[in-house]
Amino acid sequence: METRRTAFKAAGIGALAAGIPAVAKAKVSKSEDGYSMGNVIAEPLPVDEVKIKVQKPLFCPYHSLSTPEQKGGGAHYFQNDEFVHNPFTIPASGMSGSPVIMAANGTFVGFMSTRGYQQSLFKFDGKETLTVVVPEGQQLFYESGLKGDAAWKKYNAEMMKQLDFKPLENAPVFWGDVEYCTWVEQKKQSKGRQGHFKLLTHEFVSAYADKIIELGYPKGKLTLDHGWGVFPDGSIDSGFGSWEPDSKTFPDFRKTADMIREKGFTPGLWIGFPKVHAASTIGKRYPEILGAGQSGKVSDIKTDIRWLNPQADIFGYAQEVISRYQQMGFRKFKIDMSYNTKSDMLPIHKELYRAAKSIDPELEMEFHVPDIFFCKFGDVNRTNDIWMNPQYDWPGRVESHYTVTYKSAPGRGINLDHIGGNDTSESAMTEANFLKHLAMYEGKTGYPLVSILPHHISEKCVKATGEYLWKYANGPRKYISDFYDK
Repeated sequence: METRRTAFKAAGIGALAAGIPAVAKAKVSKSEDGYSMGNVIAEPLPVDEVKIKVQKPLFCPYHSLSTPEQKGGGAHYFQNDEFVHNPFTIPASGMSGSPVIMAANGTFVGFMSTRGYQQSLFKFDGKETLTVVVPEGQQLFYESGLKGDAAWKKYNAEMMKQLDFKPLENAPVFWGDVEYCTWVEQKKQSKGRQGHFKLLTHEFVSAYADKIIELGYPKGKLTLDHGWGVFPDGSIDSGFGSWEPDSKTFPDFRKTADMIREKGFTPGLWIGFPKVHAASTIGKRYPEILGAGQSGKVSDIKTDIRWLNPQADIFGYAQEVISRYQQMGFRKFKIDMSYNTKSDMLPIHKELYRAAKSIDPELEMEFHVPDIFFCKFGDVNRTNDIWMNPQYDWPGRVESHYTVTYKSAPGRGINLDHIGGNDTSESAMTEANFLKHLAMYEGKTGYPLVSILPHHISEKCVKATGEYLWKYANGPRKYISDFYDK
């Protein structure tokens, strides 16, 4: 039988420093789907350590954990100092990409399997040596002789074969439509702290749709964001796991979906599915669904917000929730709060996606974890929120979020999230910032998403947004990432 060490030798791993490209593989039996993960205990496996000469900074698209000082620019993706990372157990956070590293000199390495993920490590000495810990069953992709993004595109093509998924083809037309989302509009109109969560009503949605029509913008998807559901104990957190409409703000949720369709839009719905609270509807009815507490937070695990238990019956829970709203006419689901470890988020995404597609294969499922291992279990990834605070390099973050999304999720759609940003303060949401953000999305692969309606800012923003949306709507509508070798 071919061992890991003989596989490395045959693939040229012994000569990595000399720049010999290689794909090192170990032949082992796989789980049913070949790449399931979860928070399970695993016995230590035999490992090999592969040392590679690199030039810093190292671009680590999986590392989306930023400090307040790094809030702008996406600097946290670039590592110059010593580190030890397990890209499979790192929190998914807001925008976490594939388990790969690209050095400044073009050297590219990436993990190709989740086998032995608990011990799959990238270790950098802060100087010029990257050590990759490769446990039994893991596979390593390595290239050093290609220029630009050629190695990453080659890796993506190899992974698409290995994980058995193809680029989206013949997708429903509405998946490529422009989208409108109520979130930042809620925040703009809110008069007090957390007021935006209860500002969302049937009347609010109706007025929002009417304003889009008045502005003369193209019809598309209209997604109701956080605030449409109940909060059982009065706290916002208790809404996580209580995915039932608030009868006070939405007396008849089916009529709300009908109203959206009658105005010419496709109804969409935000759901923060991976989070669950002990006081929520599902938390009380099904305690097994309650997983770990949030890492890094001192909390009372009996009452505070938790993560879904990835070993519970996620499929049944997801099928119950999604079918309820699919029957009402919602066709797009914006899944949020995938902020736990990658190893826990993957089985949750998988079961949620499988449940949705068992109900209706044409439902659009959107996530914010553009990782090659997650691609098979999602239709669209969003570039996620940008806070255009003037004290941060927010344009850098726009660019880094797009880069991670486009390059880490080949063959999947891209949502160019929240044109104008997520910060409604006067210093952030200026005409100059709005137009600059809009211009940064010009020519990018992805469908546009408008949240705050630009009449709040200026007539110039209204006009520029309309021109951009119509140009996209009447054009080829290129929204699926083509970042892979054809």
